[in-house]
Formats: sequence, structure tokens, C-alpha cells
Amino acid sequence: MKILIILSLVLSFSLTSIAQEPEKKLTRKEMRELKKKEDEAMRLVMAEHLAVAIDSQQWVLEAHTLANKQGNSVPVNNSLNFIALEGDEAFVQLGSNSGLGTNGVGGVSVRANVSKYEVKKNEKKGTYYIVVFASSAIGSFDIRIDTNSDGQMASATIQGNTSKQVRYRGQLVPVQNSTVYKGTPLF
Repeated sequence: MKILIILSLVLSFSLTSIAQEPEKKLTRKEMRELKKKEDEAMRLVMAEHLAVAIDSQQWVLEAHTLANKQGNSVPVNNSLNFIALEGDEAFVQLGSNSGLGTNGVGGVSVRANVSKYEVKKNEKKGTYYIVVFASSAIGSFDIRIDTNSDGQMASATIQGNTSKQVRYRGQLVPVQNSTVYKGTPLF
């Protein structure tokens, strides 16, 4: 009886292994081609989501680098340094990991009302040029953004009432995909 049980177990294991076809191993070249196709499909999906976000004014530029007018740049935390647009409201934040500042995240946060929003798309290259004019209790802002078709390379220049400028470099994402933390705005 024991031999019959052992024999049936061995037979069932061997039948299942025979029933499975051996997987074809891909060559390196085939794997690279497959990876390229997957990346291109992902870029197309991201570009579609970004186009909808830009048209509906629901996007966030998460900055990984800030620079001044002279070009001096510093790497920053992208969840604390961003420009967000949600409909007719803009939110601009500078922050640091220290947590010291008027906004509670080591910097300044400003909420502003958008008075002008223009989008120009280069159909040939798929890039966007966005102009936003916004006004807040502390002044008005001129925000100009350049981004590629999928939002992975975006740069923005913010200029206020003075001649001072701040440049944000990072990625432009739809609001629902953003990982930013909003501090307390000044007004």
C-alpha cells in the first residue's frame, strides 16, 4: 500500500513536469528590445496622463533642484519644493528638511489665485510651454514652465514683483500622482 502511494506521488509529479513546456530563455538582445518596447509604452501612457493634467490645470512640478538667477543650484527634497496648480489656485513652496520656517516645513509657502493660464504645445516635439500669472497677498508671480512630453524633464522660472528669480528643475506630474507635502501658507 505504501509503495502504491509513493508510486502514485512520483507519477503525478513527473506528469506535471512533463505537461509544462520549458520556458524559452531570451537572449540579451531580445531582452533589451523588450525593455525598450515597455519603456516606450510607459512613456506614451505618461504623456497621455500629463496632457490631460495640463489641459485640466491639475499638475505639480516636483523640484529636485533649485537655482538662482546666477545659476547657482542646490539639490532639494522634491516633496517639499514644488509648484502646484489646481484649477484657479496656484501653490508655490520652498522647503527644507530642517522644519524651521513660517510654513512649518523649513521655508515659505504661498497660495495664489491664477489670473492667466496659457499652454503652447510643440506638436512636432511633443513639448509644452506653460505660462501662469498668479497673485497672492504678498504680490504677483510670473511662472514659466518648459517640459518634455512625459513630464520627466521640467523646468520652471518664478519671478515675483522684484527682479529675483528662482528656477525649479524636476518632473511635472498629475496632482493625483504627486507626493508633495503642503506647508502652511503665509496668508
